Amino acid sequence: MKKIAAGFLAGAILMVSAQALGATSSLVGKKIQAEYTVNVYGKKLVDPAIIIDGKSYAPVRAIGELAGYKVSISGKNINLDEKDSGAGALANDKNTNAVLGPRPTSTPDPLPAVTKNKIKQIDEKIDTVVDNILVTSSLLKTDANNAELKLKLEQYKSEYTDLLKQKDLELQK
Repeated sequence: MKKIAAGFLAGAILMVSAQALGATSSLVGKKIQAEYTVNVYGKKLVDPAIIIDGKSYAPVRAIGELAGYKVSISGKNINLDEKDSGAGALANDKNTNAVLGPRPTSTPDPLPAVTKNKIKQIDEKIDTVVDNILVTSSLLKTDANNAELKLKLEQYKSEYTDLLKQKDLELQK
């Protein structure tokens, strides 16, 4: 009887641990739904951004270095730290994957803080809508006759157009 109980207990532990192991969320092995070009200051990065499960993932090293960070990997961590030189966006780094654009210049900002905040909120909404458009478009490639997806895509495009108009109005103030 002890052998049966021990066998049952061992089986239960293995079953629960296998389920727990399978429940971890990892992107390894997931299907890439789409690839998109990343432009920084009007210049194209060599490495594309990818879409997995409706989320966009960008090349961290290229963007981090372009933004002026020292990018390093330690174990399974990617670290973005300030560069010692403070020289900015990779002007002298020959080991970059990025195609560099012009450095941003510091100019007085004529927009009031309230307008900046509204524009920032609109930009965040635009980013979300663009992600929705990209994901829905990718899904339509696999199911081109899906009327519900087509309707959603049109709604997202309309929302995108409305947000651009809102942003233009804020910028004209």
